[in-house]
Amino acid sequence: MTNTSAPGLKLADVALLTAVALIWGLNFVVIALGLKGFPPLLFSALRFLVCAFPVIFFVPKPKVGWWSLLAVGIVLGTLVFAFLFVGINMGMAAGLSSLVMQMQVFFTVILGGVMLKERPLPLNWFAVLLGLAGIAMIAVERAENGGIAAFAVVLAGALSWGFANILLKTLPKVNMMHLMVWMSLVPPLPLLILSGLFEGWDRMQSAVVQTTWLGVGAILYTGLLSTVLAYGIWGRMLQRHTTTAVAPFALLTPVFGLVSASIFLGERYSGAEAIASILVVAALGLNIWAAPLHGRISAMAHSRL
Repeated sequence: MTNTSAPGLKLADVALLTAVALIWGLNFVVIALGLKGFPPLLFSALRFLVCAFPVIFFVPKPKVGWWSLLAVGIVLGTLVFAFLFVGINMGMAAGLSSLVMQMQVFFTVILGGVMLKERPLPLNWFAVLLGLAGIAMIAVERAENGGIAAFAVVLAGALSWGFANILLKTLPKVNMMHLMVWMSLVPPLPLLILSGLFEGWDRMQSAVVQTTWLGVGAILYTGLLSTVLAYGIWGRMLQRHTTTAVAPFALLTPVFGLVSASIFLGERYSGAEAIASILVVAALGLNIWAAPLHGRISAMAHSRL
């Protein structure tokens, strides 16, 4: 039974949630490093193979149909990460990719209103506009520097993630880690086929034969650490505490992503990109706290009547 009335976060919970955000932020740096040895589609396929095996033998299948698993695997697995890996491989900065991928939050708000007839609060819509303004600034900067195509591919990954979130909303409540492990059965085959068609079978074979410890580490990190472990901890925290207490820690992911890419990859950002990053993170925060803020504003307005 899910516990949504647990007391406030303990220091150990705060440390775990911060560690999850750090793992997810560093993930973009690891992807960039892994792409030095693997073509993007093959890298993504190997990542999901590690997610599924051998963990799947120790994790029960979530109570969803096989068609639902297939749909989640195609959208959340194949599309989201194929676009992300290809975009970074095309030259999109890893740090900015960690930020652009957070557009999935705003795409989810928009798609939820259109497809599920949800009614986001005015503050949610303001957050969407603020986030879009930040992303537009990054797009202009990328266009001026010849990187608009890579930016667009990563943004397509964020849009796919938004569709995946809508799909997940239609499923019964399940253990997210279990779902991630079992849906990881789906992406490897289409990704390997696409890799063979677009990246070449010879290149695939060469990448596997010449794999370095850095490549192995990147696959293990993105598969086991960033997916299985991090989602497992995140899901457990959501079960023990309210969404309002847990969700704000996701704001740290793009922060860690931008900082770690600057430290380990030497990425530098323009003034416009720095301002855009602040706008997007602020928009993410506003979207998370929209409901509590709306409640307080309504209560204050009511008390003055």
